[in-house]
Amino acid sequence: MLLLVEDEDQIRSLIRSVLAGEDVTILEASTGAEGLRIAQQSAVPIDILLTDMLLPELSGYDLAVALRAMFPALRIIMVTGYVEGDIVQRGIEELHAAFLDKPFQAAELRRLVADAALHFRATSAQG
Repeated sequence: MLLLVEDEDQIRSLIRSVLAGEDVTILEASTGAEGLRIAQQSAVPIDILLTDMLLPELSGYDLAVALRAMFPALRIIMVTGYVEGDIVQRGIEELHAAFLDKPFQAAELRRLVADAALHFRATSAQG
């Protein structure tokens, strides 16, 4: 299960269409707070979080921290147009997040999601 959190409708739609052919079920939210609510109410654990860094109500980083506490094996992919700064470094160091810079190529998005799914399955099989 992949949770996609992106406040820009066009980008969220683009990501959904790029991942349409992949073997992944997608839940969507337009704010960090909505993403947290969806994850809390989901009957199925969230395997992958694909989130924008800058979101209304709750940042992508704070959402990732909250969801990692709920789902310790969660794989995180953060999307941002701003690659400089402390928040990106914290995401890499503390959350072991992958980063996707805007604008991005569809192939790179698919590769990151496939890698995250593969890692999640391998981690789940060990536990």
